[in-house]
Amino acid sequence: MKYCITKIDAAVNQLDWAIKLFLDHKAYVPAITLAGAAEELIGEILNNEAAFRELQSLLSSKYNLDPKIVSQEYLNKAKNWLKHWKNCKDNDCIELELETEAMQYIIRAISNLFSHNCSLTSESPRFLKWLYENRKDIF
Repeated sequence: MKYCITKIDAAVNQLDWAIKLFLDHKAYVPAITLAGAAEELIGEILNNEAAFRELQSLLSSKYNLDPKIVSQEYLNKAKNWLKHWKNCKDNDCIELELETEAMQYIIRAISNLFSHNCSLTSESPRFLKWLYENRKDIF
C-alpha cells in the first residue's frame, strides 16, 4: 500500500520516535540519529533561522572558532560519527555523553518544528516535562 507523506510528516514521526526511544528505552544512539534527521530536515526550510545555524553562529563568534569546526567538532560530531563510516576502521570508537547528545538533537528538532509552524509533536510535551524534572540546569 502506498502512502503520501510530507517532509514535515516524516520529521514529526522521526522526532516522536526519537523521544520514545530516549524516554522509554534509554536507546540514545537511535534517538540521536532520528532526532538528527528530523532536525536537519526541518532546518533546511528554516535556513539561517534553524537551531543549528543559530548555535553555530553564536558559538563560532563567542569562542572565535571557524563555523565549520563548531559544526563538525561540536554540534554535529555525534550524529555524523553515527551516520558515516568515512575514514573509520572496524574497531574505531568515540567517547560521547550519549544522553546529553540525544537531548541536544531532540531539543534542536523541537525548536526547528516550533519555529517552522508553531507546533509540537505528540511526544514533545512529555520530553519537555522530563527535561524540566530531570535537567533543571538547562532552564
